[in-house]
Amino acid sequence: MQTYLYRSASGLKTGIGLEEIAEEIGREDSSFWIDISGEDFEEDLKKVAEVLGLHPLSVEDALTPEGRSTVDPFDDYLFFLARTPDEDYRRGEIETIQISLFLGGNYLVSCHRREAGPISTTSERAEQDPGRYLGRGMDLLAYQILDRSVDGYFPFLERIDDEIDRIEEEVFSEPDEELLAQISDIRSDLIALQRTVGPQREMAGKLARPELPFVQDERKIYFRDIQDNLARISDLLSNYRELIGGARDMYMTVISNEMNEIMQTLTIVATIFIPLTFIAGVYGMNFEIIPELGWDWGYFGALGVMGAMALGMLYYFRKKDWL
Repeated sequence: MQTYLYRSASGLKTGIGLEEIAEEIGREDSSFWIDISGEDFEEDLKKVAEVLGLHPLSVEDALTPEGRSTVDPFDDYLFFLARTPDEDYRRGEIETIQISLFLGGNYLVSCHRREAGPISTTSERAEQDPGRYLGRGMDLLAYQILDRSVDGYFPFLERIDDEIDRIEEEVFSEPDEELLAQISDIRSDLIALQRTVGPQREMAGKLARPELPFVQDERKIYFRDIQDNLARISDLLSNYRELIGGARDMYMTVISNEMNEIMQTLTIVATIFIPLTFIAGVYGMNFEIIPELGWDWGYFGALGVMGAMALGMLYYFRKKDWL
């Protein structure tokens, strides 16, 4: 648990205890930020909730690993939940990090079970410039975290875009079963991201509403900007789903064409052997009297007729562009 206390008169103070934090609640000349993560996540959150008087329902939502992005106003604070993608993209194993925020009049509590890039970046910059990040209102600090959470989607989507480009090239050069599995993995990733981005888009829209407390009116335009970015991300996800769907269709078309070529070749081979088999069958019948049986050159004559028929049929197939 990391604690940051900022006073306009004395500046930034870090690593303070919850007892001192409790004395700062509601003070106009100070603001504080508590960030909770790590192994003692649940225990630390319950301690902070007791000190700040956080509602059990919002605490329960923050403790739920796979919570849905939402905004819930309470009497003394605003609770909202966001998700940001893991920086390490692994195809078919997409993961998002849940970040829960409690925004009060002069405080912000952030909760996340795993290390989150938006939190780390914001805390580093808050230590470098505390007046800008902690001295201008906690709603602006919440915006900084949410904005970086949303920005984390763009490099993630760029890697997916590169994967789709690679797959579209390999569809025509190496259309194997592994490629089809990769197409299915990316499609699943896009669906999972769409399910994450949709609720966050609604959340950002609610944060920009005039009637919502704990967010200054002049700051609501920032949250509308987040909403616009999420709308853009949603559009990109829809486009990528169409592209990967098109790649799958191309894969099936290429495989079907290859199968048709194989069947065409086999059909031609079988067609050539039909008359040859007929001739061999006629002269293979066990009758005592058959024309040409006494001919010295009968065997070679039959082979010659078979060869001539095969070559003639090949010429005909070639002329018809069947070969």
